[in-house]
Amino acid sequence: MTELLTSPNGLAPTPPAARDFTKKRKRLDFTIDGDTFEAASVLPGDVFAEFVTAYNGTVETETYQQQHDLLKHALELALLPDSWQRFADRLQDKTQPIDDDQMSDVILWLLEEYGMRPTQPSQPSSDGSASPESGTSSTENTQPEEPTSAPSQQTAS
Repeated sequence: MTELLTSPNGLAPTPPAARDFTKKRKRLDFTIDGDTFEAASVLPGDVFAEFVTAYNGTVETETYQQQHDLLKHALELALLPDSWQRFADRLQDKTQPIDDDQMSDVILWLLEEYGMRPTQPSQPSSDGSASPESGTSSTENTQPEEPTSAPSQQTAS
């Protein structure tokens, strides 16, 4: 059995190098009206799942307040503690406010930075038929497309 633990030259075999799964991370800084905030460069797996779940949950809310609270919770999960505190303070600051549009923009940017495409419910597709509400059909008044390139010029020989 000892013959399996030694190489033919009598030396112990060298174990293969361990696989390194380390990733280079970049800082995730953003500014709003001169204030710089920092988000975690990556969210731990459990926190990321909660972040995405909070964002996706905004679709199922019954009130605007519930939606707002879920967005705030998602940001609290992503921002570093000092940045979150300043962000939360500015959500109530009437002289230097952060509004809901800015908060939503930050979350969408973070989703992209964390490698996710924002998931929003798709709008119902049209079946192409005319609807009395719109008064038009999808094929009404269509014009043939213009050529995209100019005709070639002939040269004299």
